[in-house]
Amino acid sequence: MTAYVRLEALEMRYPGHHAVKDLSLDIAAGEFIALMGPSGCGKSTTLRMIAGLEQPTGGRILIGGEDMTQVPPDQRGTPMVWQSLALFPFLTVEDNVAFPLKMRGDSPAFRRKTANEWLDKVGLGGMGKRNIAQLSGGQRQRVAIARALVTQPSILLLDEPLSALDAHLRVHLQTELSRLHRELKITFIYVTHSQSEAFALADRVVVMADGVIQQVGAPRDVYRAPVNAFVAGFMGMNTQVTGKVAAQDGGLSWLDCPEGRIAVPASAPVGADLTFVIGTDRIRLLAAGETAPQGHPSVPGRVVGIEFVGSTQTIFIAADTGRDYRLQRLDLGDDAALTPGAAVTMTWDPHHAWVLPNP
Repeated sequence: MTAYVRLEALEMRYPGHHAVKDLSLDIAAGEFIALMGPSGCGKSTTLRMIAGLEQPTGGRILIGGEDMTQVPPDQRGTPMVWQSLALFPFLTVEDNVAFPLKMRGDSPAFRRKTANEWLDKVGLGGMGKRNIAQLSGGQRQRVAIARALVTQPSILLLDEPLSALDAHLRVHLQTELSRLHRELKITFIYVTHSQSEAFALADRVVVMADGVIQQVGAPRDVYRAPVNAFVAGFMGMNTQVTGKVAAQDGGLSWLDCPEGRIAVPASAPVGADLTFVIGTDRIRLLAAGETAPQGHPSVPGRVVGIEFVGSTQTIFIAADTGRDYRLQRLDLGDDAALTPGAAVTMTWDPHHAWVLPNP
């Protein structure tokens, strides 16, 4: 991959706090990258360093092959869309969008024409003369996006731009952002807490913790093949189980776990400790009288709760060993007996387990 944005060993130290540690990342031109992780992981600080709003205490930022580490933010061509939007309440919608063009010295006629073209692109055509206070939250967010794009930058930075919106608007604006990215073919670097946002929008996700990149990859790869226990836990849709290798058979390692002997797709020496994760969508419940296929685990437990999310449901199960499991499946309306306290037995295909690399 040819890097358009290259972060080389970035460091950010504050008094008493090491926010970003030796961070290196290559981002291709036109790529949609999502930085995600818990609060305080360094993702927003990294975005601010790319924008020039924070000066790294170490490392370099290259954009288009040029070292931008010491370049002022207004000369980088890296506009940012903020969570707080930072719109000017005393300006009209059109003037808010045109403001970067005014700062650049463009003529009033060009500013008006270009601002309204961008308002059309974000679905706000005809609203240019309105006051910002007259717009809904979603409309204001579109104004902020149009203002950031009006100078036709090669990069757009977005710092949790949808977090203040309700669920319906978030989904709608996700679709709009995805459309804009496809049409403009520019680099988007997007910071979010939301796994669903990152997975829906990004070509690659960057998972961070304690100022360090934990994993970079396509959303499916990060979800299905986490590189460590932190990433597996952060994904939130996996159950982690640790056991000791008791035997090998046909490319499978059989682990002695609290739930019994469970096979995983690994070759490890007898006596080794292994931890595997199993996705919520890989687990299924055995029907009454059904036994697990040969080689598949059979884990009894009781339903703790059921969460309905549209056409899917997440079933929370406490195994008899005390471990908590989550199972996600389509809601087909055929589980009237599946209520809190109901006894169930879980199973899964051993080849769907993912063994975490040893730390």
